[in-house]
Amino acid sequence: MPIAIVSALLAAALGAATPSATPADEQLRQQIDAYLGSIDTPIPAARWKALGAGAPAILAAIARDARELPSRRTKAVEALGVVGGGEAAQVARELSGKDASFALRAAAVEALGRLLPPSELEAALAPVMKGAAQARVRAVAAETLARHGPKDACATVRAQVDAEAPNDRARYHRALTACEKR
Repeated sequence: MPIAIVSALLAAALGAATPSATPADEQLRQQIDAYLGSIDTPIPAARWKALGAGAPAILAAIARDARELPSRRTKAVEALGVVGGGEAAQVARELSGKDASFALRAAAVEALGRLLPPSELEAALAPVMKGAAQARVRAVAAETLARHGPKDACATVRAQVDAEAPNDRARYHRALTACEKR
C-alpha cells in the first residue's frame, strides 16, 4: 500500500485529519499519541501538565471513545487526573460508573480522587463503592475515598467492608489502612 494512503488512514483513525486543526493542534495531538503509546516509560505529571490548555479536550475525547484501545483510554483518564480541565471530572465520573474494563474504571475512580474536593468525593464514589459488580472496583473506590475524601468518609468505607462477602473483605486492606492513618 502506498505510504500516502497508509498515512491518510492512520491520520483518520487518530482523528487527526480535521479541516480546522492547526499545526499546533496537530503537534499537540501527536505528542499526546506518543505519550499514550509509551509502553515501558511512565510519563511524569510535569510532562502532561506542560502540554497546556488544549490537552484536556483531546484526552477526554480519547478516554470516551470506545473504539480506542482500553490501554489508551486508561492512560488518557490517568492523564486527565493530572492535567484536570473543564470536563476532566465529568469524564472520570462517566467512566467510573460504566461497564468497562477494571483498569479503566479504576483509573477513573483514582482520577476523581485527584480532581474533586473532599466534600464532593463521597457523593461521587459512594455509588461506585456500593454498586459496582466487581469487588475490586468497589475496593478501589473505597481506598480512593479513604485517602482523599473527608475524614468522616471512613465510616462509609467501614460500612461497605462490613457489607461485603467474607471472601471480598481482604480487598479492602489498603482502604482500611488509609483510614487508620487519618
